[in-house]
Amino acid sequence: MKIKPSDPPRLDLPVLPFKVLDLTEGGHNLCGRLLGDMGADVVRVEPPGGSPTRLRGPFASGAKDLLQHSLYWAAYNSNKRGITLDISSQKGKEILSNLISESDVILESFSPGYLECLGIGSDFLDSCNSKLVHTSITPFGSSGPHSQFISTDLITSAMGGMPYLSGDKDRPPVRISFPQAELNAGSQAFAGTMAALWHSDRTGIGQRVEVSEQVAVIWTLMNATPFPPLEKMDMKRAGTFRQRGPIEARHVYKCKDGHVTILAQAATLDKLLKWMINEDEVPPDVASYDPISWNITTDSQTNSREIYEFKRLEEFLEKFMLMKNKSELFDRAVSDKLLLAPCNTVQDISNSLQLESRNYWVDLYHPELEREIRHLGPPIRLSKTPFRLRCPSPSIGQHNEEIYGELGLNSDDQCQLNEQGVI
Repeated sequence: MKIKPSDPPRLDLPVLPFKVLDLTEGGHNLCGRLLGDMGADVVRVEPPGGSPTRLRGPFASGAKDLLQHSLYWAAYNSNKRGITLDISSQKGKEILSNLISESDVILESFSPGYLECLGIGSDFLDSCNSKLVHTSITPFGSSGPHSQFISTDLITSAMGGMPYLSGDKDRPPVRISFPQAELNAGSQAFAGTMAALWHSDRTGIGQRVEVSEQVAVIWTLMNATPFPPLEKMDMKRAGTFRQRGPIEARHVYKCKDGHVTILAQAATLDKLLKWMINEDEVPPDVASYDPISWNITTDSQTNSREIYEFKRLEEFLEKFMLMKNKSELFDRAVSDKLLLAPCNTVQDISNSLQLESRNYWVDLYHPELEREIRHLGPPIRLSKTPFRLRCPSPSIGQHNEEIYGELGLNSDDQCQLNEQGVI
């Protein structure tokens, strides 16, 4: 609920006064999670019996009731209160209208036209609250030729172009390991919602925020989209290599304990060569190379010597990388400003000294799991109004009595609604 004017101002959270209704599913829950991290009162609205997102794994070890033990649910629904409500029923619609009138934002990821079919589309929302920010997340937008397509994370990623760049060129394209299209859309929805909320808070006029998963995926391909206008060519799938003018440059190198990625840029190559020279790992002719002077982006017939030198240096780089571990290479990248970074595993990230020093990880106790679960911390750090992970994800209907009590429904009313399957 909003802070009353008589209450003392709170300056410890960025968006504390605002209330959000979250009706999203899957990775779209990330939007509400981020708003909750910033201090908004996020109410997660589930259908009676629980959200289908609760059936997404992984699940806590030894889980017997999957609906209450989804780690996926726990990850993206912390900092939220939870209620159950059948919005397809007439009584549920009435309760929803009361919730909307008290809220600043509603988040949903239903199929285009679904809310209209229930009689709770944009006109209904506007009639309930003219200041409301309505954020809608769909696979391909609310209109257009693909808007009614049924999609999955794999389909939306492919339509956005991600697999076009993933995998070896002589084999079929591959997907990235963990489904991310919904999460990309959730983070885009967060940014759009914050902008619309800023406008609504200052003008009293609500806005509709539409987020397409497909477009959100396209925004992740900024390493590829500039290629046509800048390089006069498309960036294509090439596995561990990338096209650099007339040559294919290796970007992923195996090292002693895993892999690193290196951007074959002149200054980085020059510093790596000097490092190898200092450790006596290249012959005299290679030591004489001058990567800064190379021009390998023009016609291959005019720079055959430079291409030969580039490929030979690459051979010695492969051998040199095998002598180093990821942490040593990354430390050198930081000190020498090399375009080099480790290909981190989940374990690497978990053990990251940088994240540990920034107190990134947050352990929350989950009563239904009877133990603490480690959660991702804030994506950014604000000095005066820091993000805070304050409470674990809600159990099914955990805050029904509390939130419906705020609407004036007494215990008898709630029991009757529960018996009718409304809440």
